[in-house]
Amino acid sequence: MGDSNTAIRVAIIGGGLTGVTLLRGLMRYRHIAADLYESRPSFKEETPGIELSALTQDILQLIDPSILSCLDRSGAIYTTADCYIATGPLAGQRVDFTGQSNIDRTVSRQALLTELLEGIPPRMVHLNTRLDSIMEGSPGKGLTLIFSDRTQKRYDVVIGADGIQGKTRAHVVGPKDPAQVPKPSGFWNLPIKVSVNRARQMIGAENFDSTNPRQVTWIGHGTTMQHNLINASKDVQISITGTFDGTNEEFAWAKLFSPEEFQQIFSQNMLPPCQGMVKLAQSVYTIQIAGICQIQHVPTRTYTSKNVVLMGDAAHGMLSSHEALSGLAFEEVLILVTLLGRTTSRSSISSALRAYDEVCRPRAETVISAAHDISLLMTGRAPGIGLNPVPLAEALRQKWGSIENLNLNAHCMAALGAMNRNSPPMEQWQ
Repeated sequence: MGDSNTAIRVAIIGGGLTGVTLLRGLMRYRHIAADLYESRPSFKEETPGIELSALTQDILQLIDPSILSCLDRSGAIYTTADCYIATGPLAGQRVDFTGQSNIDRTVSRQALLTELLEGIPPRMVHLNTRLDSIMEGSPGKGLTLIFSDRTQKRYDVVIGADGIQGKTRAHVVGPKDPAQVPKPSGFWNLPIKVSVNRARQMIGAENFDSTNPRQVTWIGHGTTMQHNLINASKDVQISITGTFDGTNEEFAWAKLFSPEEFQQIFSQNMLPPCQGMVKLAQSVYTIQIAGICQIQHVPTRTYTSKNVVLMGDAAHGMLSSHEALSGLAFEEVLILVTLLGRTTSRSSISSALRAYDEVCRPRAETVISAAHDISLLMTGRAPGIGLNPVPLAEALRQKWGSIENLNLNAHCMAALGAMNRNSPPMEQWQ
C-alpha cells in the first residue's frame, strides 16, 4: 500500500462479486488505497450460480491471477452446454450452437464470493455501512462520502457497484433522467438451488452425471428452462424464464403466480425434464411463485460524473441475470484496474475515468443489444426463426460470437490510448 499522503484513495460501493473482484485487482497496486463498503451486515449473493465463459475466465486472470485458484476452491465445474427444443413437433431436437467443448465453468456465486474475500485484509472491508450521499468538493479536493450514521470519509475516486437502485447511479445519472425510470422488458426469471439428489429425483438422474457435467437448456414458446451442476456437483441451479406482453405498463419487480398458473405457463413443455423442473419449483414455492422481472434497457448517457464512476448493474441500469451481462461487468472491472493501475497522480484521475466511459459504454451497448437478441432466440420469440433448430443455432452462434470475440489486449490498449488523449503530455502513460 502506498503512503497515505500520496496514495490514490478509492472507495468501492457495493460488496457483490464485481465489487470484491475490483478490490482484488486494485490491491495489486501500491499507489492505490482502496476500501469496500457494503450496506448489508454480511456479504451475500442472491442468485445461486454464475456461468463463466472462456473469455470471462481470461478476464479474471488478467485482473488477478490468483482468482483462478479461488474458482478451484469454490467448486467451479467445467461444463458442456446442450440445448434442445422443448415443445411442438420438433420437441427433443438439439440446437447445436455450442459444439462439445467444456471450457466454460459454472460456480456458486456465494462460494466464489467467500473465496475472494479470504484474500482481502479485514481493514479494507466495511460491512453494515450504508451510503447516504456523495458531496463533490472543489477541483483536486476529492469526494466526501456521507453515510447513514452521519460519518464522513473522503476519497479521490468513488466506484459504484451498488446496483440499479444504488446511490452512486442516482448521483451520476440524476433523478430526472429517463434511464432512472425502470420499465418492464417482457422477461421474468426464477432461479432455484436444490441438492443434486433432489434434482435427480424430480428431473432425472441421467441429467446430472458428475463425470460429464452439462448445462442443459430447453427452449419453448416464450419460455426457457435450464439446469446445471454447481458447488462441486453437490447442488443444482435451475433457471426458469418466461415472457409476457405489456412492456408499456408500470414496472413491478416481480411477476406473481399461483402454482397452478405457473404449471399452465409451461404446459406445452411436456418433456420429462421440463415437467420435472416445474414440479420442483412448485415444491419449493407451494403458495406463490415470484418471477423476478427484468428491466428494459434504456442507454445510460454517461458512466462517470467528476470522479464518481459506475460499473455493472449500476452502469447498465439492468439486472445481470444474463450470462453476457455478468461477463460484461468483469470486463469493466478489468478496464478500471488497467486505467487506475497506471494513474499515479490525482490530477490524472479524471482522464482515466473519461477513458473508461469512452471505451466501456459503447461496448456495453453492443453486448446488451446482443444479449436481448439472445433472450428472444432462447425463448423461441425471434421473428422468422421461432423454434426451428437450424436457423436458431446459426443465429445464436452469431450473437454469442459478437460478444465473445473480444481481443482483451486491444481492448485494454484502446482504454489506455483514450486516457493518453485526455491527459496533458506530462501525465501520459508510456
